[in-house]
This record gives sequence, C-alpha cells and structure tokens, in this order.
Amino acid sequence: MTDLAPHNFTGEIAFSSSVKDCRWHGLEGAHAFERWHFDALSDDGREALVITFHDNCAISPRYFRNGSKNGNSNGNSKVGAQKFPAVSLIYTVDGKTVLRTVNEFSDEQFSAEGEGIRCSIGNSSFQVNTASYGSGFVLHIDLLTSRKRRITAEMEWLSIEADLFEAEAEKTVGSDACWNIASPRSDVSGRLTLFGQQGTTRRLIHFRGTGYHDHFRSGRSLTDTIGARYWGRAHFIDSTAIFHCHDLGGELHPRIKLILIHDGAIHQREISNVEDDFIRTRHGFRVPELLSFVSDDDIRLRIKPVKVFQTGFFESRILSEMTLSLRDGKVRETFGITELLTPKLMRSRFFRWLTDLRIGKNGKGPIY
Repeated sequence: MTDLAPHNFTGEIAFSSSVKDCRWHGLEGAHAFERWHFDALSDDGREALVITFHDNCAISPRYFRNGSKNGNSNGNSKVGAQKFPAVSLIYTVDGKTVLRTVNEFSDEQFSAEGEGIRCSIGNSSFQVNTASYGSGFVLHIDLLTSRKRRITAEMEWLSIEADLFEAEAEKTVGSDACWNIASPRSDVSGRLTLFGQQGTTRRLIHFRGTGYHDHFRSGRSLTDTIGARYWGRAHFIDSTAIFHCHDLGGELHPRIKLILIHDGAIHQREISNVEDDFIRTRHGFRVPELLSFVSDDDIRLRIKPVKVFQTGFFESRILSEMTLSLRDGKVRETFGITELLTPKLMRSRFFRWLTDLRIGKNGKGPIY
C-alpha cells in the first residue's frame, strides 16, 4: 500500500447547478471519485441528517491501494483501478448522535445508469423521480451499523431551487474537479428505522425539514483536489447562502466563494475580506469560532459554530448560527450546516486504521 503522490493541480473547480449532470460519469483511475451529498435540518433546527453516496470512498484505507492487479469485469473502471463504493448516514438530535454508520462495498455492488439519474450501492440507492406535486430525489437506505443492527430509510428531497446554472461544457472538461450544486434547496421528508439484532424495531423516526443536495467529482485523488476545505449552507426565509473555502496548501483562505440564491436566481461572489477567529478540536482541526465574509458590494455572511455533531480524523460537521445581510438592509438569521475537511491527514496510516473501525465491510457493520 502506498500513500498518494502529489500532482500538479491548477485549483480550478468548475461550478454548476444541473440535475441532469448528477449522473455517474464513470471517471477512470484508482483515485478518481464521485460523491453525491444529501443533508437536511428539521424545521425546528434540532435534527440534522446527512446521507452520502461514494462511487470510490476517499476516506477508506483501501482507497490508498493505488492500482490493483485484479482489475474489474463490470466496466466500472479500467484494469488496475479498483473502486471502493460506500454509503454513509448520520442523524443527530441537539448535536448528539442517534444513528451513524458507514458501509463499504465491492466494486461489483455499484451500479449507475449512464444517462439517467439512478445509482445503487449494495441495497441502498437514489434516483430522480417526477410526480404531480414536483420532482426531486428519492433515497432508499439499507445499511448495517454496529452491534449487528440495521438502519433503513425512505427519504425524499423535493426540489424547490434546482437547475439554476448550466456550466459551459469546455470549462467542465478542462477543470480538475466539478462541483454541481444541483438542488440548493429542497423540502425533505421521510422515515428512518433502526432494527435490533433480532429484526425488531428499536426506533422509528419521522423527519421533516429543509435540505440541500450536491454532486462533486474529480479525476484526481481527494488530497490532490482539496488541500483544506471549509464550506457550509443555510436556508433563510427568502434566500439560500452557500460558502466554500479551499486551498491546496492547507490554509483556508485564499480561494473563497459565496453563492447566493435569491429571487429564483443564483449569484456568485469572490470574497477577499475575511474576519476570523479559530480554535483547535481534540483531533487537531482548526475550527472557526467566528467567521465573517464581506463581498466587494457589501454582502455579508457571518458564521458562528454552535455544536460539532460529527467529528473524525479527517472531517467535522458543525451546526452553526448563520447571519446574512444583503443590500436591502434586512438581517436574516438561521441555523445551517458547516463542514471542515482536511484530506492531508489521510496520509497517516494510524488515522486510517482507526477510521477503518467505523466502516462496515464484507457484509458486516462497523465495529463502533
């Protein structure tokens, strides 16, 4: 097993908002990856739900097997480029974990339509559905968790804001990575069930809230694509705000983008004025204690982390108070989800080994 070697990266991430481009692109290479992310906060802000599908899970220790001799017979990737699909779920209440698991599968247990929007990993899947009341993403989840328990979920992300910006084809092809905020705002509803060892229902959860969906893909490894990333989103009464900071060198500033959805249109701003105050978590993350972005035309977004509801060696997810000030003089306040990712820590074999204890594989749930 070898660690990922550095490559030349231009830092260019193509941006779009296109549901039809949420399809699987079948990127070749041992470290190429695609990631479909779904999250939501309940109407009262107490519950958080995050579900992620990976065609090649970058936090898996097996992802670091850079080129296997075994190859694949299903056409999903070229010979010598074995993939490690995975599905993760976390559900929390008031910052405390209620349900959490990551399941990794063999390459043969991944399937996706080349033209339509449907992806299956093991017994879990997502697809785009259209009904009389609207269109959106329908998720079916069936995962194992620790102590031989099982989590199932039937969830719907019904699009409110979607298909807002189609990236130019030549920019997408020429970019190192593509970030598709397909549906910045959705009505989210559904049911999660936890089953015990004997198949009895241990917990039944009905969820309703407001959510977000994006699709991120890169032909390079995660560590080559993102040196450090701090990003987040919040749904205000009349607007959605998304921010994104990334840099190859491990610092969070100089590439900062603020994306606003307001009055049915999407607006991008490059941020040059930043006020921040950082603290460190027990895993060594530099987490903002307070962060403010100000655009050249005086649009302001203030982020104040309130509660870390998921933490690991490579990433943290945080419930944050977010305040948005547009040029209309109104101040908008709500809770949002922010995330911090530091892929360079994945180079540690020890951290990868500890992380592997939280990943279910070979038909078994995670150890803890």
